[in-house]
Amino acid sequence: MPSVDPTPYPAWLAQEERQADRLPVSWPSTISSLKFDEEPCTICDVTHLGCRVLLDRRVTVGTYVTIAMPQLTKLEGWIAWNRGHEVGVEFSHPLPASILDDIETRLRAGPPH
Repeated sequence: MPSVDPTPYPAWLAQEERQADRLPVSWPSTISSLKFDEEPCTICDVTHLGCRVLLDRRVTVGTYVTIAMPQLTKLEGWIAWNRGHEVGVEFSHPLPASILDDIETRLRAGPPH
């Protein structure tokens, strides 16, 4: 009888297809988790469902993180994939259109200092 892996994996773990258009950004932020303290990162693109982040550490898929975008909002979600020091975060709650619109507006003015 073959062994069965009892670990339940989230449905999103195997997804590779895009579900929303990406908004390219270069937004200095911070990322933290129960597994590590707050540290600098850069959000590279964002959708209402998630974002791509560059950071100096490797983060395990499934880790719950908080991303703080200075002067804008805090985002929470899970690491959906990682490729070295680049990770994809799926938000725990989709971003409201008003927040995404605000990000776009602020992008035109440049990232915060």
